[in-house]
Formats: sequence, structure tokens, C-alpha cells
Amino acid sequence: MSARKSYEAPRLRQLAVGPMGKHRLVDVLPASVVEGGWDAAELVARFGSPLFVVSEERLRALYGSFRETFTGDGVTTRIAYSYKTNYLPALCAVMADEGAWAEVVSGMEYSLARALGIPAADIVFNGPYKTRAELERAIGEGALVNIDGFDELAIVETVARSVGRTARIGLRINFRVDNQLNWNKFGFSVEHGEAEEALARVAGRRRLRLVALHNHCGTYNVDPGIYTRAVRALLQVARSARRLGLAPTTIDLGGGFPSANALKPAFAAPGVARRSGEALGDFADAILRPLARARGLFGPSPTLILEPGRAVVDSAMQLVCTVVATKEIAGQGAVVVDAGVNIVPTAYWYNHHVDAVDGAESEVADGMRQVTVYGPLCMQIDVLRDQVLLPPLAVGAPLVIHNVGAYCLTQSMQFIQPRPAVVMIGPDGPVVIRRREEWRDIFALDSVPGRLRREGYAL
Repeated sequence: MSARKSYEAPRLRQLAVGPMGKHRLVDVLPASVVEGGWDAAELVARFGSPLFVVSEERLRALYGSFRETFTGDGVTTRIAYSYKTNYLPALCAVMADEGAWAEVVSGMEYSLARALGIPAADIVFNGPYKTRAELERAIGEGALVNIDGFDELAIVETVARSVGRTARIGLRINFRVDNQLNWNKFGFSVEHGEAEEALARVAGRRRLRLVALHNHCGTYNVDPGIYTRAVRALLQVARSARRLGLAPTTIDLGGGFPSANALKPAFAAPGVARRSGEALGDFADAILRPLARARGLFGPSPTLILEPGRAVVDSAMQLVCTVVATKEIAGQGAVVVDAGVNIVPTAYWYNHHVDAVDGAESEVADGMRQVTVYGPLCMQIDVLRDQVLLPPLAVGAPLVIHNVGAYCLTQSMQFIQPRPAVVMIGPDGPVVIRRREEWRDIFALDSVPGRLRREGYAL
């Protein structure tokens, strides 16, 4: 009988695994590196901590795979990138370079798109509030304006006459989902007859050309069937439009597609802890199949507009931060890092993947334990990740927080701490695309009355 071997603890190594399969790429990286093979500790030593890192290669790959996935026979698919998700100019420029249109919801975003060289005809202007000046510019330049309500419809007709242009418009439609009126703040209701009334108001108006029917039915949708129901609802409205002599050529299904992030259980659909974003093909089938069966309602060669945000940017950006304190709280491990929820607001609803950066290719992670990762802000709810498995960490150790490309920058704020720099790793290596904020940047718009300025005033 052979001698028994003594017990040997399993060896654990955390890997950063990218989505895989037909519709995505796969990247397996040691925890000590970020996209492009750059050492995380080296990056923060060079550019400061915390630091957002965008991978241009990953960004292009995510966009390309999304576009490929939603391309079908007989349908012209246009991807209008959702600017509100992340409107870093360099990131938006990469999207434009890949052929993306721009989906905007404000005059600010519209101006950015035009400043980046996006033709007005390739801009979809959404949102429940557009000023008259914004409408005058968008209609005058030929953008597609999706109308959100009857008041806006009346203003658009007036603006079209005043600028002497025929407005290219879409109608945003909402419908009942799962016996509830979801997202009914926006657009015209099918069930309450508003969609039919809006069509009737558009019909015969010389300055209004109905190009599109639009629906955006939620955010982080994990059920592809929602999009099938959206297609069917818009097909119903398209039939009514045809009866009135209108001829829409475009069906716009908005965004809401999931990413590789994991929703916290409180925000996930019942029975669904997460949707990895790896199976976007299911969403494409849910859209393209019902559309193919009735594509004549949008002309012989319909245009399909999709407005993704997180699905094409979330996993293209990481945040490298640094441990500034270690603690034991009620017998549980905790670390404090130099990045808070003011720059990662998505930590409130995502369980972001967090990697320790050991600076080496060690295969052993001794002493792994559940740790809560706190930010540096003076509030108890500044938690980046609750109970994540990490090795022992010392002050000065870097951490990488993954999938922070969506909404972190656009919803960030200078609460207590200024916001960090952003670098993009491209063909020429890391390049700063947003410099680190200084304290003066935060107060650059402010002024103090002369009577309140004391000796030494230097603002």
C-alpha cells in the first residue's frame, strides 16, 4: 500500500477573463496587468492613482462584435453609440472611427458629436427635454429627432417652419411589458391610444417626415424577449402609419443591452443573478427574426437602429487604485483604497470584479479571504465591493476594478476628492485622454465677492 500524501491546499490564481465565443473575444490576463499587457503598478507610478485605463483594442473589438451580431439579411443595421454612457471625446472618436452614429440626449452631447465631426444626418437626438434652440439646430442640420410627447411634437412642427426645413422625425413609443407600464415616462403609449393620435397629427404635415418608430424599453435588460415584444409593438404602430399614408423606413430599438458586469441580487431580475453579455446573439435573434417576417412595413430595405452603451464600453475600461489602509471590522477583513463611489457610482448596483495586483506571476495566493473594499470618502456607504475574495494586502498595494466603462465617468462627481486621469492604451502605448483634476479645476467656475476676500486670497 502506497504511503498517503499529505494534504496540499489548492492553489488559486485570479484571472481576468474576457467574454468569449462568436460574438466576443477572449482575453486571459494575469491580475498584475491591464489591457494591452501593461503593468498596473507601472501605470499608476507614471500617471498617478487612482487611474482609469481604456483599452482601444478592446473598445474596437466590442463595437465590432456587437455590430456583427446584430447584422441580418435584408436589414441595414446602424449602431448609434449612446453618448450618455461615456462621453469621453477620445472614446467617442474611436466609435466614430469604427463607423458608429451618435445617440444623444442633450444639446451638450449634440455639440460634442458635431465637434467630433459626426454628420448631423448620423445623429439620433433622443430624450424627454430638448430646448427650442437645440431643436432649431438639430432640425436645421438634418438630424433625426425622436419626439417624446405631444408638446414637443407641436414645437418641432413650429421650428421646422421657422428654419425652413422638413424635420426628420421619429416617434418614441411605449407599451405594456409584463402587465406593467414600464418606462412610461417616455413617448406615446400604445395601450392608451397616444401612438395612433401622434400618427394622425403627423399625417399630412408638410414639414414633418416620419422616418422612424422608436422604443427604448429599459436598462440592463436580461430577457431577450423584451425586444421581441418591442418589435411587435412597433410593427403594430407601423401598420397604423401605413394606413395613414406615412412611410417609416427605420425601426429604432434603443439600448439597454447587458454587459459583462454582474448586477447585485437586489437589482437583478427574479431568478437571474447576472447576465454576462456573452450571449448577445439571443438578443439579435429576438430582434431580427420578427423583423424579417414583416420587414415590408418599413419598406423593402428597412434600417434598424440600435443604441448600445454599456454593452460596447463597459469592459473596455478598468480602474487601477491603491490600498491606503487595512482594517479588521467586527472580525472581517477590510481595506480602504484611494478611489470612492464618487468615481465608481456603479458600485451601488454592480458587483464589480476586483483583482489584487501582486506585480508578479505567482501561481499561489496564500491566505485568500473575504474582504470589503471601502473608498476614501467620509461616508459609510462608500463601498466599492462587499466581501470579495482577495489575498493579504498591504498599504500601497494596487487593485484593479474591472468593467467601469459605463456611467462611471458621466455620473462621477468631485465629492471630497478630485477626479483621476484617464489613459487610453492604443498603438502608441498609454496616452492621457483626460488629465487629472487639480483642486483649482473644481472651483474654476466660482467667484468670491470682493468684500469677502481676506488677506492671502488666491482663488
